[in-house]
Amino acid sequence: MKKYQDSHLLRMFLVGFFLLTFAGQTIASEEASALQGMTAAKVVFDVKKDEPQDLLRALAAIRNVRESISQQGVQPDFIVTFRGGAVVCLADMKEDSDLDEYKEDILDKISWNIIELKKAGVQMEICSLALNLASMKDTALLSGIKKVDNSLVSLIAYQNRGYAMVAI
Repeated sequence: MKKYQDSHLLRMFLVGFFLLTFAGQTIASEEASALQGMTAAKVVFDVKKDEPQDLLRALAAIRNVRESISQQGVQPDFIVTFRGGAVVCLADMKEDSDLDEYKEDILDKISWNIIELKKAGVQMEICSLALNLASMKDTALLSGIKKVDNSLVSLIAYQNRGYAMVAI
């Protein structure tokens, strides 16, 4: 019985390994096919996540897309605009004593992702209108995020300059 279980586990492992190997190659070749002939990818991301965990996932996705495009030899030209409830998560909350440990950890990870995106040359903008509506007009923001009057105007302008818009 033990011998059967071991061989069954080995077969399952091998099947899983081959599926992952060939699926990974298929995904990579599909990306290469979609990006074929491109030298640059102009993208503006419209980020409006209300929950810190959702914003963290969105930032991780943007970083992942940037890496994937770069690995295919395409130069990413990315801009991230933050509006709506997302603006609350981008305040510099070092002085906030009401943060629980979990939320503080998430906000630290958001900050780290912002830093990494900035290092990679990604431009980031935050909507002043959304900051005003959240009573955060004069709140210090995470470093590297530029305030714009209205991010909807920015989104319109970037699309008219040839940037593809991705809503997250």
